[in-house]
Amino acid sequence: MVWGSAYDGTDVPKSQEAYVEEVVLFLHACTDRSPALLWPEQEPAVPDTTDRTSPAFDRRLSAYLARSLTSALGVPVTETSGTPLDGPATTHTLVVQTAGRSHWAVATAQEPERPLVLPLLTSEVLYLPRGSRTTVTASAGSRLVSLSLGTPAHGRGLDREPFRAARRPE
Repeated sequence: MVWGSAYDGTDVPKSQEAYVEEVVLFLHACTDRSPALLWPEQEPAVPDTTDRTSPAFDRRLSAYLARSLTSALGVPVTETSGTPLDGPATTHTLVVQTAGRSHWAVATAQEPERPLVLPLLTSEVLYLPRGSRTTVTASAGSRLVSLSLGTPAHGRGLDREPFRAARRPE
């Protein structure tokens, strides 16, 4: 993927894993006020890892996504796995379902009385804007990875301008 001049000419390597590319493009479409769900075409992959059934995969995936998304988005992305996801989201948050399924009730500040009810299946990604309130019900064996998206230095929230010029490598 090549980024346009709005992203200071930074090139994301052509070997960039397709799942990360989908997540980056998904974030382009998200708004700061609305939760969103991605049904990716690709499976998440972690270099040098083939066993997707263990929590060790989740830790490596979380670290890999944090590094890759920080590089691609130009904002700090930190791992928050292990922190409770019920309650208000204090940052923009990405949740990746790595095994099983979970159900999310997400209420936004605009419609606190009408929460969205969203099922999340393996490999799917949920974007939660800052301030949304969540209630999570997970099935037995369900595993999640969560990441916090930082605010750029200019303080305007996620800047979608770099994504407008994004294109797939030829």
